[in-house]
Amino acid sequence: MSSSPPVHNIVSDSTIGTLIQVGVLNGPLHLKFVQQAPEPVDPLELAAHTLALSVFSEWRAEANAWGIAHAAPMRIRWRASWPDADHPYTGYGDGEGDVDHVGTMAEAFLTLTRQRLVVLGESGAGKTTLAVLLTLDLLTRRIKEAGEGPVPVILPLETWNAERDHLHTWLAARIAEEHPGLPRIDGRHPAERLVSEGKILPVLDGLDELPPHRRAIVVEALHHALRDGDPLILASRPAAYREAASHLGDLPATAVVEAMPVTGRDARTHLTGAIPRSHLERWQPVLDELLKSPPKPVALALSNPLMLWLARRVYARSHTEPAELTDTGRFPDRASIEEHLLEGIVPAVLSPLPHSPDRLHAPGRWNTGRARRYLGFLATHLARRHETDFAWWQLYRNPVVLAVTPFVLAAVCAVIAWGVGAMGTVLAGTRSGTESTRPGTELAFSTGLVLTGLLLAFQRFWFRRFDGRPRRLANPFRVGAALRSASRAVSVGRAAKAVSIVIGSTTLLSAWALATAYTAPLMVMTVCSTLLSPLVLAVISAPSDTEDASGPDRLLRDERRALALSLATVAPLIGVGQGAMDWLSPEVSGTGVVWALLGWTGAAVVLVLFSPWSRWLLAKTSLAVLGRVPWSLMEFLRDAHKAGLLQRGGGTYRFRNARLQEHFSGRRGQGGGALPPAAPGPSTGGRRDFSSAGPWPPGKHRVATRELFAGIERTPLAERPNWEVREDGHSFRVLGRQRGITLAHWNTVAWVAPLHFVLFAAYGEWRTGLWWVLFWVGVGVVVTLVGSLRRAVLLDLQLTHDRLAYTVGRRSGVIAWRDIARVEVSKMSFRGWAGSGYGIVIALHPGVSTPHRSLKVGAGRYAVLPLMSITSTVPADLETAMARFAGTRWRVPAAGPSEIR
Repeated sequence: MSSSPPVHNIVSDSTIGTLIQVGVLNGPLHLKFVQQAPEPVDPLELAAHTLALSVFSEWRAEANAWGIAHAAPMRIRWRASWPDADHPYTGYGDGEGDVDHVGTMAEAFLTLTRQRLVVLGESGAGKTTLAVLLTLDLLTRRIKEAGEGPVPVILPLETWNAERDHLHTWLAARIAEEHPGLPRIDGRHPAERLVSEGKILPVLDGLDELPPHRRAIVVEALHHALRDGDPLILASRPAAYREAASHLGDLPATAVVEAMPVTGRDARTHLTGAIPRSHLERWQPVLDELLKSPPKPVALALSNPLMLWLARRVYARSHTEPAELTDTGRFPDRASIEEHLLEGIVPAVLSPLPHSPDRLHAPGRWNTGRARRYLGFLATHLARRHETDFAWWQLYRNPVVLAVTPFVLAAVCAVIAWGVGAMGTVLAGTRSGTESTRPGTELAFSTGLVLTGLLLAFQRFWFRRFDGRPRRLANPFRVGAALRSASRAVSVGRAAKAVSIVIGSTTLLSAWALATAYTAPLMVMTVCSTLLSPLVLAVISAPSDTEDASGPDRLLRDERRALALSLATVAPLIGVGQGAMDWLSPEVSGTGVVWALLGWTGAAVVLVLFSPWSRWLLAKTSLAVLGRVPWSLMEFLRDAHKAGLLQRGGGTYRFRNARLQEHFSGRRGQGGGALPPAAPGPSTGGRRDFSSAGPWPPGKHRVATRELFAGIERTPLAERPNWEVREDGHSFRVLGRQRGITLAHWNTVAWVAPLHFVLFAAYGEWRTGLWWVLFWVGVGVVVTLVGSLRRAVLLDLQLTHDRLAYTVGRRSGVIAWRDIARVEVSKMSFRGWAGSGYGIVIALHPGVSTPHRSLKVGAGRYAVLPLMSITSTVPADLETAMARFAGTRWRVPAAGPSEIR
């Protein structure tokens, strides 16, 4: 048998993983494999892909939690204006489209030459829902198709200080903060490169939550920051966006989409697809009503996406009867149905069930009944004050807190006095073993107490109008920045007066020190206590700008830090001044350290007791003991904000909508119109009265007194004593005399009286301390009585079609209507000190000659008719005259929260 010819089996340059040859191998087998190098991965694209996965995971969890990613999504119709004439969706311009499958909107967005979109909608209209679903769709396309387009990132605008940070700087900082685990590039976080190279699509929400002046600044900053080709999605309420864009116009090359109400047919389609088939029979009466014309109350109520979403949540269980919504006897109008559905909003948004671990901004778990009470108290507290913004530093003004404050203050003062006396005895005995030094140690504490009290009086004089606000954190070692921070809240004239007081006091005390045998210790005490301490205190006590603050939590944190900083700077200066009386005295007793410690203690007591933080702590603790707020109040407010019940505006919280505040306070709006409260969309990156525990329904009894006064103050001036009204077809004139009640001095009494009590109690003279408290209260009563005997102030206001003429006491003037920007009702103030009474105030255009400064109540605002009323209600005849002669300049006063915002 002949041998087979030799066969050479050679495989070279192969990239296969497995080689299979069928047959007989004859001869040697030579295999040569070459490993193929993997394709290089762009580290920037890897970072962008990782970011897309992270953002998608977070917002998918949010969408699932809110039920907006349902298999039968809600159809949201929109009216669009496309910037490109050849845009394939131009047919929808000035017409209507829908996003029942949000891919329609995503396709329209991706075909824009410049991918910029403004999503407008009233509260609850679905603009946030649309923005989130659009973001998820764009992320899905990018991840599945391995695209290289920009990564959409949802961010709240409230965290952007557009005056300080460029848009790209802010975007990079927020991405680095919220996504710290992105793969590094050259050892650095990739956020800056992602932004600079156009890999980020910012989806900005909450323009309408900013103060009006900040909205305009943000829109202007976007105009300047957007480069050619930079994408953007911006969500806002229509009025807020159009007002902000009124000066520079719409953002360039930007499509504008405005959400429209849900039609009855669309609502029926959504409910039919979202409700289990076994429950459709219960819903049939509602489904039938949605198709009737003209629309029935239930169809009008469910035209709001929030109401439609709530209806599904409230009637999800089989034992509920949604057919009751069609009962016109029980629910005669749209407002009554909305009020009924709002009863279920708390359990709907604050679910006690655990949240998905992927949710980045999930609210905490709260008992829904208690959360409802807490929100009821908050709403009632704001309604009583005729306000919509909840400022934590003003919670101490709640009547309950004011009632318990004297008792708490007396108890705290007694404990401090006993503790200081005991500490002085122990420290002095430890140092010398005798009691001979005890009077000196008590004197050091008392001197520190009094000197710091005088320092706080100096601080109030310096900042005056901003007294009581939380403080911004200023570094006293950065002198230039600290002084600029302190100067923002004070005029040059007042600063010069305050500095002259400091220098004058220092000069007089220095001259006295030079004339005594204790020159060295007295000079040290003078420099530390009357020169350095007030200047340092003024620097670190600069009030925060509560409108432009990045959030209430930041304000509270800065206030705590400012208090700690004052305890570490001002109090030690006071203590050193007291210790120097022994260290540098000709007769050293060895108790200088004790004196310094007690001097520091006296200063610390005053700094803590009269700080905004201590007032907040007292208010929160008092109300929490009574069950009206939770012990972790700020945490609850944050969670209510994340849940969409509250929104933030600068350093304050407010209800998402005035109707929502009315609902929780138990007050129905006057108009009963359409509700646009918070959309059932997820919270955007952390953006988003408590009723008492008593048996009474929340709100009704607590606002009754104020509404009674409002009714009285509505009485026409012509029917009041001491007032005269002269009116004809061409003019309106009101003359009167007012005798005000002097109350401003009670602030001084409130801190002088406890200081004297602690001062004497530290010496063991408790009875003397109590007598001093009674003495100062008596002084306050006498000043109030004497003030009421003053001659009444002449008031005269004349309105014509051309001008406004006023007389307030000895001040009078005439101002043409063309020089007046607006006329409104506002709280009065005197020489910068805030008052509690209301009056008619005018705001002037820039450059106009102003009235006398004694009538000034704010920047560019002057009082022309002090009414001395306790509510913002205006007499009926005066309001009619203002509407007639002032026209659009007249701002109708708030009769309740429904008209406040």
